This record gives sequence, C-alpha cells and structure tokens, in this order.
Amino acid sequence: KKIICFAVALLVLLGSLAACNFTQNMSGVMAGEAEATPKAEEMMAALAADNEADAKALLHPQVAEKSDDAIAQMRDYLAGRKANTIELISLNVNTSAGTNGNTRQERVGYRVTLEDGVVVFINAVYLSNNQGTGFASFQVVLGVV
Repeated sequence: KKIICFAVALLVLLGSLAACNFTQNMSGVMAGEAEATPKAEEMMAALAADNEADAKALLHPQVAEKSDDAIAQMRDYLAGRKANTIELISLNVNTSAGTNGNTRQERVGYRVTLEDGVVVFINAVYLSNNQGTGFASFQVVLGVV
C-alpha cells in the first residue's frame, strides 16, 4: 500500500509540473490574425526609406544589437523601392506559457511586389516574450520559395 500511495503521489506531482508548461501550435490561422503583418509593412517602409533607426526598433531586443549589417544589405537591395503589395502566404503560430513567462512566436512568409514589379519574398519570425516584442529574424529572399 505504501508503494501504491507513493506512486500515486508521484504521478500527481508530475502531472502538476507538466501543467506548468503548456505549448500550443496553430497552423492555417486566418491571414488577418498575424500580428506580424502590420510590422512587416512598417519594416519594408523603413528599409525603403533608408531609416535604420525605425527598422531596428521593429526587431526583438535579442537581435537588435547585431543587426546593422543585415539591415544595410536589405536597405541597399531595396534602394528606395517601396512595397506595393505584401501578401501573407504562410503562417505558423506557436504559443507557450510556463515558469519563464508567456511566449508567442509567429513564423510568417510574405510575397512582396515592389513598386517596379519585382517580386521578392519575406521569411520572418515575430517573437513576443518576457524580453520584448519584435522580429527575431527578417529575411528578404530572392528566387523561388
């Protein structure tokens, strides 16, 4: 009986610890539900306007300090060309709540048509956690995606 009581108590303890770390994945979320979309539009506008400060302000605090070269490359590629359309083509949302706080991570893909008709793609990760909110990665991709 002592072993059974100990086993039950151990299972209850493990169950309560497991409940403290909850993860949820959502795929195929409606396009209007991406928090990153207006921020991606702001990022493209900042890059086209050669506004490094605004672009860095849209990055997550974990990556903002080491982003100068990447921002310069994207800014140089755009060379002042603005985005005419930004279409969400993929969205994967992961949320978790645990002892370290709440985390929401959106992996997004966009098809972007620039004002001169050139089509590029954006792959980005928009992260919200206890350290801040912003793009943990933002890549302008050329070619077939």
